[in-house]
Amino acid sequence: MSTIFPIGLALGEAFYDRVQERQTLQNHIQHGIHTVLIAPRRFGKTSLIKKVLDDTETPHIWLDFMTLTSKTEAQARFLVHIGDLIVTIAKTEKQVKQWAKKYFALFKPEISIGIPGFLKITLKPEHIPHEGLATALLKLDQLAQDAGIRLAIICDEFQEIMQIDQDATLQASIRHAAERAQAITYLFSGSKHQPLRRLFNGKQNPLYQLCEQMTLERIAQADYVSYLTVEAKKKWKHPLSDTVLARIFFHTDYYPKYVNALCAKLWFHTQAPTPEVVDACWQSYIFARKADIAEELNNLTLNQRKLFRYMTTHPTDTPFGHAFSSDVGLSVSTIQTALPVLLEKDLVVALEGSYRVLDPTFKYYFQIF
Repeated sequence: MSTIFPIGLALGEAFYDRVQERQTLQNHIQHGIHTVLIAPRRFGKTSLIKKVLDDTETPHIWLDFMTLTSKTEAQARFLVHIGDLIVTIAKTEKQVKQWAKKYFALFKPEISIGIPGFLKITLKPEHIPHEGLATALLKLDQLAQDAGIRLAIICDEFQEIMQIDQDATLQASIRHAAERAQAITYLFSGSKHQPLRRLFNGKQNPLYQLCEQMTLERIAQADYVSYLTVEAKKKWKHPLSDTVLARIFFHTDYYPKYVNALCAKLWFHTQAPTPEVVDACWQSYIFARKADIAEELNNLTLNQRKLFRYMTTHPTDTPFGHAFSSDVGLSVSTIQTALPVLLEKDLVVALEGSYRVLDPTFKYYFQIF
């Protein structure tokens, strides 16, 4: 069942729908339109990017900024990925050596040969990390132009750059390279979309208006029904009942991650599920995630937790109003302090003027524990 309803990335046939988003992102990559993907957690941003890169067979670098602890490390990791990419796109060993010497002589390239057919390029970092990074990215773009190749650079969990780049020089270097890129498309994504928005929307930030913003919404119910109907007929020879589908969508609230997680459990049953089975499987899933959910809640103060719990069932467009304050049992000033923290952590989102908790697992967690 894991290939039909993957718990992690949705790849191959398990990636369904998002037809318009896939076409848009493909066009952006092919035409060099740098893009930042904005969406709440677990909406499938990474799966979408991976699907488009695979479909278009675009050579790329994928760097997770969550793994970086300094600017020096950022430059070093980029250089490792650049070296690996050169080996991937070069047609011969001779071409690898020519490209390394022609474009990256400044980084004193060393080429090692291991097992037959395996080459590795080692590029030595510059002493000033952000300057070295900008130079390396521009050289890679020049290589791609000369070779007639379209490349992509994916900066994942990019909001974490603020932890290692407080003076924003690294961000400025990335902008410098991206603005001049002719053959590289830059894609930015992250699991905390509020900080990510600030990076690209804040006028004081180097990355201001560098990218097209692409917002992912929930997958439509009709698309889920179409896919689940096909898979149910394969499994049980008939589609799921309307009441079963309604229970699936009630619990998961159309979240891709949770639809897959719940259906993965249902598809292990030899008989088509009833609404009661759906409820039991969802409760089992929440119990399995109890420790993860509790850990997120433990990082909140008592007032933040109280506000968050109330908002799982009471979205509002007036969070600082006296009526809402009275209902939740917190003062307006306390809410004014607590709500920005919940927004920063992406536990609460502001959509079309309304503040709400999107992740349905928290609502059910508070109901049963």
